[in-house]
Amino acid sequence: MKVRISLFLAMLSLVFVIGCDNNKNIVSQAALYPLPSTQLEIAVVGDNPFEKIKNVNYAQKSLEEITAVENNTFDGLIITKEYFSEAVKQEYKDFFSNITYPVFFIGTENLLTNVFHDNRLTLETAKIGGFGANVSGFVKTNGKIQEWGLFLPDNPTETDKNHDMILRITNIIESFKINHK
Repeated sequence: MKVRISLFLAMLSLVFVIGCDNNKNIVSQAALYPLPSTQLEIAVVGDNPFEKIKNVNYAQKSLEEITAVENNTFDGLIITKEYFSEAVKQEYKDFFSNITYPVFFIGTENLLTNVFHDNRLTLETAKIGGFGANVSGFVKTNGKIQEWGLFLPDNPTETDKNHDMILRITNIIESFKINHK
């Protein structure tokens, strides 16, 4: 009987020690969001909130400049919140409805990005009350709209908002460039 109790207590101790292991697998930021490995040209409408990173060239442009060029050589487009009211104009909705490279909108926590390509929506009717992604993007591919929503973690740091966010965006743009061109 004492042997059984001793064996039971030993097994219980092992379960407790193994079950309460406090080691966590920590993944480095570089593994989560690697730097782009191919050269990317990204047009930016508005003030560029992101730092310079390897293999990424930013080109400050206006919406008018972006839509005027028929064969844009950009791999992606970023539009900041200050230009949303201009970007929902019909001439730009037509452009976004047929865009062939990813476009990302910074600051979309309160907005459905469908407003930029759906004629039925306005900035007022597309409001969603603060539970949207911090950055939203889309591209038209194979006749369909492919969308992305990039959320911030709880209690985000400046690194989460800037460095990590641009790496997340560039990873999507790079993947799209590799797989669709």
